[in-house]
Amino acid sequence: MALAIQKPQSFIETIVGVPPLKKLRLQATAAPATKPKAKVEKKLQVLALLDPYLPASNSVTSSSGNSSSTTIPATVTVPTTNTVASAGTVTVTGTGTVTSTATTSSTVTTAINGTCQTKELLEVLVKITDEIAYENVQIAELKDAATKIHQLYQLQERDSDTSVRVKLLELLSGLGCECSTEEGIILIIDYFIYLLRKETSQKVLAQGMMCLYRIGQQRRQLVPLAYNTQVAHLAKEQLRSGSTHTQKNAMLVIGRFATCHESERQYVWKLAFYIDSQDSGVRAQALHALLTLGERGAHLPPVLYKRAVEAMKDDYECVRKEALRLVHMLGNRHPDYVINMERQHEDIRMIDAAFSKVCEALCDLSLQIRVLAADLLGSMTHVSSEFLNQTLDKKLMSNLRRKRNAHERGARLVTSGEWSSGKRWADDAPQEHLDARTISLIASGACGALIHGLEDEFLEVRTAAVGSMCKLAMSRPEFAVTSLDFLVDMFNDEIEDVRLKAIYSLTAIARHIVLREDQLEIMLGSLEDYSVDVREGLHLMLGACRVSTQTCLLMVVQKLLDVLSKYPQDRHSTYACMRKIGQKHPHLVMAVTGHLLYVHPFFETPERDVEDPAYLCVLILVFNAAEHLVPIISLLPTATHRHYAYLRDSMPKLVPQLPIEGASSSSTTKRIDDALQAAGSSAEYLQMILNHIGEIFTKTDERVELLKTAQSNLQRLGAIDSDMYGPSNFLETFLSAQIQIEQMQRCASTQRSRVPLKESLAELIRNCLKLQHTFSGLNYGDILQVKQLRLRASALHLVLVVRDRSQSALGPCQMLLQTAGDISAFMRTRTTSTGFGEKPEPAPVPVSVQAEEDVKLKLKPQLQPQPGQAEPDSFTRSLLSKLDAIADPKPGRVFREILPLVQHAPPLSLPPANEKIRRCMANILEPCPLQSQDNVIKVTAGLIAAVPFVAEIDNLLESQKADMRIKIKYPDQHMHTVVPKMTDFKPIMTEQGEHETNVRLRTTILLSHSVWTEASLVEIQLCLAVRPGSELELCKPAKVIFAPKPVRRGI
Repeated sequence: MALAIQKPQSFIETIVGVPPLKKLRLQATAAPATKPKAKVEKKLQVLALLDPYLPASNSVTSSSGNSSSTTIPATVTVPTTNTVASAGTVTVTGTGTVTSTATTSSTVTTAINGTCQTKELLEVLVKITDEIAYENVQIAELKDAATKIHQLYQLQERDSDTSVRVKLLELLSGLGCECSTEEGIILIIDYFIYLLRKETSQKVLAQGMMCLYRIGQQRRQLVPLAYNTQVAHLAKEQLRSGSTHTQKNAMLVIGRFATCHESERQYVWKLAFYIDSQDSGVRAQALHALLTLGERGAHLPPVLYKRAVEAMKDDYECVRKEALRLVHMLGNRHPDYVINMERQHEDIRMIDAAFSKVCEALCDLSLQIRVLAADLLGSMTHVSSEFLNQTLDKKLMSNLRRKRNAHERGARLVTSGEWSSGKRWADDAPQEHLDARTISLIASGACGALIHGLEDEFLEVRTAAVGSMCKLAMSRPEFAVTSLDFLVDMFNDEIEDVRLKAIYSLTAIARHIVLREDQLEIMLGSLEDYSVDVREGLHLMLGACRVSTQTCLLMVVQKLLDVLSKYPQDRHSTYACMRKIGQKHPHLVMAVTGHLLYVHPFFETPERDVEDPAYLCVLILVFNAAEHLVPIISLLPTATHRHYAYLRDSMPKLVPQLPIEGASSSSTTKRIDDALQAAGSSAEYLQMILNHIGEIFTKTDERVELLKTAQSNLQRLGAIDSDMYGPSNFLETFLSAQIQIEQMQRCASTQRSRVPLKESLAELIRNCLKLQHTFSGLNYGDILQVKQLRLRASALHLVLVVRDRSQSALGPCQMLLQTAGDISAFMRTRTTSTGFGEKPEPAPVPVSVQAEEDVKLKLKPQLQPQPGQAEPDSFTRSLLSKLDAIADPKPGRVFREILPLVQHAPPLSLPPANEKIRRCMANILEPCPLQSQDNVIKVTAGLIAAVPFVAEIDNLLESQKADMRIKIKYPDQHMHTVVPKMTDFKPIMTEQGEHETNVRLRTTILLSHSVWTEASLVEIQLCLAVRPGSELELCKPAKVIFAPKPVRRGI
């Protein structure tokens, strides 16, 4: 059996040489008129297996309408084997018709053959389902396939096996799910509506509803409004079915296809009727369909609230779960709608009532419902403060009871008919008859609901409760102060994830709170946690919070220094914490500066070691406080001024600029600021450099020297302004590759020029790969320029290798063909898109090349070309045309064709400045460069030494994590590559939450080697593996001293 679509050969198979080289031939984007039109390749050839089961003619004929078929009005009694074998046996039917044994035997044989044929057809359908592929199917082929399936479906008898019809509907829905044109979707839906209206089997109807739901889930944006209405009405008719499976699937279709303006009038109340169904699945699906309509924007009337509340008391978990979500949605949709509480004889806002019901769900027996309820509480921000505060107090608040005035109490006493007897003093005073069930408007579940969530036995509930408490506290500052004590108590939870959630939640609400001394004691006690994530989270939290007194500040500083001596690897997060504390508490720091620096009022104290981590923490704290309170500088000792100059140069991100005399960095920074101020801004200065480069390209003499000067200016701009590092580094790398091409182009212009070294060619290719894979945020024009630059580099590489004649040119030739095919496929995205209904165009390259490069470039929706964007230059168009004209692309032939183009290629213009460009780069924190020079890692030769490795990676895309590598280089030039686990990547937390693209890699690398005569340096570096054999370094290598010792023999 032939497959539906032949998979294209990979680039590796082409290199090995399994297919001939001619398979790499490129085709132009527009075929010449003289060439014959290529035959359209059919993608659904596997459906040809159904042809033997279709009638010979194109007309659709029913099996019951054939003239050759014999109609028997009554049931035929099937004889036994012995009866059939005996001659002369007859069977009398109910109408008196006499049939012979031969006729009965023929009927039995036909039935058996029909059963075998049905079984065979079912096996074929299963095979087709496994092998069919729907990629790039044309609309004509789609119509043929749908018509073929429709004809085969009609040929099936209604009393036959339903599995065949179910598989046919599944094939038809597969075409609809992958279709990308409105015409194809309309055709598929028309077939479904026609077939399902005549279907009587509940099993087939249920499968048909599910198929329509899948089409609506994936391609609803292509379905016209009229067809949405037709499909919804068809599903509405199936609600009257006796099969609960059909009803549930019909509700799915209504929720997906029903239009918003018809929902309330026709479908909402119809679905609400089935909330009281006898089947639990139907009840849950009715609630889910209402939720789907509400999420799509349909108006859900507030009167549904009472129905949803009653459903929350259901015995089945699935029903209670959907009812809880519906109560939450109605409360947020109609927060100020007033409902009447019958038991309390009081009107209440719907958001408050819904909040109470969600709080009650926190006491549900089901874990999933408790987790959902704890999570939903955080989004109900419109609840009244009284109800919100009640969730933190387990005692019933009596002040929420309705107070009646004296007139109402007297009127009620009169109407009751009771009078004073005079036996007791003041027994005629108006009293209120209290009912235990009506004491509080808040249900008992709302009292201490969040406390119940925080004390739940399951960590999922506790984590969700902490998250909801954080969301509510962020919108209510007064609630943030009240909930502070409860969040601090969660620091002692036994589960690390819960502790981290509490720490990050407290960090998020830090701007609303001020920490007291008793709260700090619990927080600081958690600083000695064994988990490095908890300690770093506490450092972040302490830096975001404010303390109330000097004693609290000294407690925090002293505890941080004590923990730093116990965990030296936490110095980076401790430094950042001290920086934040100094910025937020300048006045408190000023009061304790003398105490922290050990300044004596009369005697001069000895100068402290500037490399001491504890002393560095104190200096960072004081210097950052002095930025906001300059008089602190006068309290500093003289030696501290010299230390400031050193720290300002070595830690510019942690130590701010201060007006301290003798600090050399202050004057340098001032000159840089003056230069930026003269230019106006970094963006204007970058644009000025680009304009200057454009003028340089118009010159012919000394062009390379001027371009190198512009390159150094771009490099300096990135060093000065960190926000412009990405755009400036991208342009600097692009310009560097352009300069290399300019220099190598001169070597290719004359015969006597010396061919450049292999290292120069490898550096050029490396720069092109760096532009493609280490930068994100590129638009369509940027990617097109990068691809054109790589095309030029590949063509120049082939020309130089062929002229050198010292190495094989097969590899550079295939790289050129691959690059040309990639840029051809990329340019076709401007006019065509993947999907059904597209006109066939010649494919310039194998699909595998395009797929490989598209994955590597991390294309995003914003990269789609827009009118007026960049176009390929003349060199690119000419080169692609010449490569298309080559029938047998051998290196020599390709070299002769492209040589004139390469020798006279004009310079490629730089792309315009794009401030959204970011570069992926890393910073290795462990092993530390300072400490690694002093600490020698000693291990017995042949054994393994474990070295902790910590690095921060900026602007790392999710798809790039799998390509991250740790490269270890030994002194004997042996290199090992380590692939880190995906779980080792953790997002870097900030005060605003998780950072989107910055991650921290924390793992352990293993070092091992044979015996060395002396200790030597081992380089550890982070790289990005873009292709086999090509790795792009993201940072400078960290060096550790490694000394494998010989094995001791004897004692």
